[in-house]
Amino acid sequence: MDTKTQAVCRKETEEPMTLKQSQKKDICAVCGGKLRATSITHEERRGTHIYLFQHVPALECSKCGELWIEETTLKEIDRLLRSGEPTHTVETPVYDFALAGQH
Repeated sequence: MDTKTQAVCRKETEEPMTLKQSQKKDICAVCGGKLRATSITHEERRGTHIYLFQHVPALECSKCGELWIEETTLKEIDRLLRSGEPTHTVETPVYDFALAGQH
């Protein structure tokens, strides 16, 4: 991904989609709604590991709720994964939905 793109963090996929920067930054490319600045907790999956990033700057569509993360922010997340230190670690319970109904 080059630096002249934005990335969108889609709710149902692990891989961010890219969008040419020539598209207006304040308009959602998915539905045309208005984007507003927000701060999110971003989940990054790498293999079997899940990493959480708090207070990540993002843009949220006021119409469809799609979240957009700037390319520079994603690069910083990659840098933190390579050489950063987490502020803390949390234990996460895992449920198997397929087994939940079997008693």
